[in-house]
Amino acid sequence: MSRNARGLPKWRQDAKGQTITYEYDKAIRLIALTNENDATYNFAYDNSDRLIEEKRIDNLTRRFSYNLGGHLTQVEEIGYGDKGEQPRRSTFLERDPIGRLLAKLNDDARQDYAYDDGDRLLSIQRKQTDIGRKLGVTAEKLEFTYDLLGRLTKETTPQGALTYDYDPLSNLTTLTLPTGQHLNHLYYGSGHLHQLNLDGQLISDMERDDLHREIYRTQGKLTINSGATTNTNTTPGAT
Repeated sequence: MSRNARGLPKWRQDAKGQTITYEYDKAIRLIALTNENDATYNFAYDNSDRLIEEKRIDNLTRRFSYNLGGHLTQVEEIGYGDKGEQPRRSTFLERDPIGRLLAKLNDDARQDYAYDDGDRLLSIQRKQTDIGRKLGVTAEKLEFTYDLLGRLTKETTPQGALTYDYDPLSNLTTLTLPTGQHLNHLYYGSGHLHQLNLDGQLISDMERDDLHREIYRTQGKLTINSGATTNTNTTPGAT
């Protein structure tokens, strides 16, 4: 790897000898990245150092607009087809005075966001447009519930609910799936994860040293021990 006088990478080379190069402007902002296939991403900024344009290697151009508070309010995507056509897609972001996202709109749908007094997200509701309906986009609402400590306790979707239970240290102990199954998290001592099981069926066991660094993990027939991976398959005739 080579760095410039500011310590920023100018280029780096991987084990295969492939090189990625970086180019910066006078304000030390990344303006070009050329990958190992000699394809280049280009970036442009406004006077406040906010990214306003990105040109990708697949000929997709993305342009970004911001409000006076510096919050993103619009993303415009311009494609480039094989026959020279340039399809466009715009996404508009509505925000409240403190910058929280209130709505996201495009040709397919509108998504509305609601918060509680603690700035926690309470719901996301999607309403499809006529165009979206023709494309198969459906209406949907996601809801989120929290406890008095601000911890997420429930996510409700049209497909079912996820519920979260915690121990006094706020470690997740049980994740209840929409099917009613329980993904249990077992900890020891100061809150280090020791085991994952699904309704008692072992998924993974972890062992740690005196510094609580993970030194041993089992996952099915796979064992990882101090960075060495072994197969513990004991089936007769297995190799």
